[in-house]
Amino acid sequence: MKKAEYIIELARGNMSLEGYDYIVSLVKYYLNKFSWPKTILDDNTNRDKYWNDEEVLSFTQQLLIFILEKGKLKNYLKIPENYIEYYFKTIIVSYVADKIKDYQNKLGLSFDDSKRVSLEILDEIYFSQNTKSGIIWNKENIFSNPVLDDETINDIVAILPKIPITEKTKHYKPRVKTALNDVFSLINRPIEQNVIFNQVFQLFDQSSFAVSEDEQIKNEIRENVVSQAIEKIVSKLEQRDIPIYLDYFFSDRNNSLKSIAEKYNIPKSTVHYKTNQFTKVISESLIPDNEQEGVWFLEKLHKTLDEMK
Repeated sequence: MKKAEYIIELARGNMSLEGYDYIVSLVKYYLNKFSWPKTILDDNTNRDKYWNDEEVLSFTQQLLIFILEKGKLKNYLKIPENYIEYYFKTIIVSYVADKIKDYQNKLGLSFDDSKRVSLEILDEIYFSQNTKSGIIWNKENIFSNPVLDDETINDIVAILPKIPITEKTKHYKPRVKTALNDVFSLINRPIEQNVIFNQVFQLFDQSSFAVSEDEQIKNEIRENVVSQAIEKIVSKLEQRDIPIYLDYFFSDRNNSLKSIAEKYNIPKSTVHYKTNQFTKVISESLIPDNEQEGVWFLEKLHKTLDEMK
């Protein structure tokens, strides 16, 4: 199966030009079929409904880099070759879901935003002076005290309590103002501008935006959803056809339609129809949220069918 071979090429890191063209066309099909927003490519991308070729190529590049860097196809040997295209689709869906989530739930206050708001407040209520080493700021228009080195300031500011920022935080400026006041009150002398930006940003506790690795893994597989999908799948199957599905989709050998037809003494067209219907039933029953769930789903389905044959 050529399509599976292209995905396996990608997994092995030696994708052909023909394989690249196939993946680009597959990505383009999904992007337009599901009307995925262009914000998954770039926040500044135009909001036209349909993706143009340049945008599709750019998104495909991002996707391929993600797949290779994160080892998302490292489990490809566990996936039956006749089923790997469906599995690859779960990776795309999972990637897009994460991108949309990242866009909808901004990861707190960025350093650039913290820097911008800090400068606004400094200009409003603090005093500045230009020196050979750069701009310094103070809460009073007095600059007689020498500036402390970065390490000393770090040690002093480290005792300050963190200022929490969560998804419910709507206005950052009051918190930045608090951080600035805390830093200047504790240091009580002029501070270099870049040091202020760094110290203020480090005072924010944005841990609520981070999901621990254990929590992420725990939430990756929806066991109840998968179990219900498998029940739905097997309820639509004829028991006498299960050996055919096992031979075609779950065999260690890449059995062809012809070899299965000969084994069970039925027309090749019948085998083709049955395997297509099986794929359709699976696709309608479950699209895994991610590749881990996809592998677990296949293993559970394989085991269930094996017990039923």
